Amino acid sequence: MNRTLLLLATLASLIGAPRMATAQEINLDDFNEAETQEAIDFVVGNAMFVLIHEAGHMLISELGLPVLGREEDAVDALSSILMLELRDENFDRMITDSADGWFLSSDRAEEAGEELAFWDSHGLDRQRAYQMICMMVGHDAEGFKEFADSMDFPDDRREECTYEYAAAATSWLGLLSPHMTEGTDGAKFKVSYETPKDESLVLYAELLKQSGVLEMLQSMIGDSFKLNDGIRVTGKACGQPNAFWHPAEREITYCYELAQYHMGLIAQWLVDQREQ
Repeated sequence: MNRTLLLLATLASLIGAPRMATAQEINLDDFNEAETQEAIDFVVGNAMFVLIHEAGHMLISELGLPVLGREEDAVDALSSILMLELRDENFDRMITDSADGWFLSSDRAEEAGEELAFWDSHGLDRQRAYQMICMMVGHDAEGFKEFADSMDFPDDRREECTYEYAAAATSWLGLLSPHMTEGTDGAKFKVSYETPKDESLVLYAELLKQSGVLEMLQSMIGDSFKLNDGIRVTGKACGQPNAFWHPAEREITYCYELAQYHMGLIAQWLVDQREQ
């Protein structure tokens, strides 16, 4: 099945799903090829950011790196830095899609009347989105100007972000540089996509497998750092939309339910755009 047909089938699985903010039906005939590709890119981009985030936890754990402040904030910054420093058009799109993902997630929670989790180890979704924009404009103010403008990101804050990004990048890259590989002495991850028993998740598993998102983490992290072999990177059904680093098992887990959740966000957004 090609990617367009796969996505149309995936979108079909969203109709009537309880995670949708409204009971409004999605008319699949209205999704054109461009919208379908946008949905694919959105899901994959958000998956990549989350995987790099969990890899940040892994690097701290495996390399014994110090962390000043909240670890969740630190690895969010690391995820942004690693994606931005690649200077790659695809990764630039992924990070903007990921920021959009946090905004849409915040909107969904607000519409559902969910209580803000001020006590959580993570920042609020909207805070995480704006901090990502700060990293973007701090790295390349002109390149991400249009996106920052679309989110009404203040000009005076952008000036501060230049210094914040430089400080964060210098700190992180300074910590990581002694552990970076020279040549082909990186770690070999054990990458696997488990087949879910829940039929509604099978298409998400296949979508992620076709995108090669777990293999991208091998190329980006495994090939770049001096880690012991045997770290597992697994796509699987978890019963919740999440992702984890398990230090004892030395395993990064990406839950198919998280891809399903992100598909729900982008599908609803596409419907809302047609109605405006």
